[in-house]
Amino acid sequence: MNSAAALSLANVRLGSAGDLAAWLEAEGALEPEEHAEVSLRLAEFVTLRASIRELLDASIGGGPFPAAAVERINEASARVPRVMRLAQDGAADTPLSAGPTPLLLARIAWSAIELLGDPDRSPRRCGACGIYFEATRSDRVWCSNACGNRTRVARHHARRRVPA
Repeated sequence: MNSAAALSLANVRLGSAGDLAAWLEAEGALEPEEHAEVSLRLAEFVTLRASIRELLDASIGGGPFPAAAVERINEASARVPRVMRLAQDGAADTPLSAGPTPLLLARIAWSAIELLGDPDRSPRRCGACGIYFEATRSDRVWCSNACGNRTRVARHHARRRVPA
C-alpha cells in the first residue's frame, strides 16, 4: 500500500465484497489466495473508511478530530506492531507477522496517520466532484483540471444566461 491508501479508501465505493476485492487489486494489495478471507471482512473496511472520512472532513474544516474516529484509526494501526530494522541498504520499518486483513487495515491506518498527522500536508475535498485529494498547491480546490474546467464552464454559462 502506498501513502495515498487512506485517500483512495476514502474515495472508493464499498457496496460489496466484490467492490472491496476490486479496489484492493487495483491498489496491488491483494494476493489471489487472500480474496476469501478479506471479502468476509468488508464491514471492517467500511468502518475504517468512515473513520478516515470523518477525520478528513474535520481536517479540511479546521475543527478538532472526532475522538471516536481517532480511536478507530489508532486501533487499526495497533493491530500490527512495527519494528525498525537496520540493513545494509538502510532502515526498514517492518510489520511483524499478521494475517492479510489486519495487515491491510493497519497499512491503511498508517497512511491516514501519516496524512493527517503531518502539518505540511493538506487534504481537500474537490468542489466539483466531492472526492478527497491531497493539494499540491495552497490555492488548489479541484482534484483535477477536468473538474476545474467543468466548474469554470458552468459558472461562465450561468453568467451568460439571460433571464426569461
